[in-house]
Amino acid sequence: MQLFVIDWSFENNEDQLFATNEFCQYLNEGILNETIEGFDLKFIAHTPQNKSGVIICLAQNTSVLFKILKFWRESFNITFNFKPALTNEELLSSQNEKVFWSKE
Repeated sequence: MQLFVIDWSFENNEDQLFATNEFCQYLNEGILNETIEGFDLKFIAHTPQNKSGVIICLAQNTSVLFKILKFWRESFNITFNFKPALTNEELLSSQNEKVFWSKE
């Protein structure tokens, strides 16, 4: 699975308030701990003073992310910016491998 860093932000304070209430309800009910095939949530960091936050997760592909985040996009006008990322190990491995286009 691919590591993703997802930045998210609200368009306005009202959407942030409603989404925060919904999110806290999900937390209380344990919904965010449920297993979703092709998705592994690692961490969510909230920066409410900026109406934003970051999700770190593993996902099989971006279509899995679109399906999972669809409710939040449509219900609360949240913008998500998906960025594929590398772990420390993957970065090190990529630096130690032979370059595909080199003349060596």
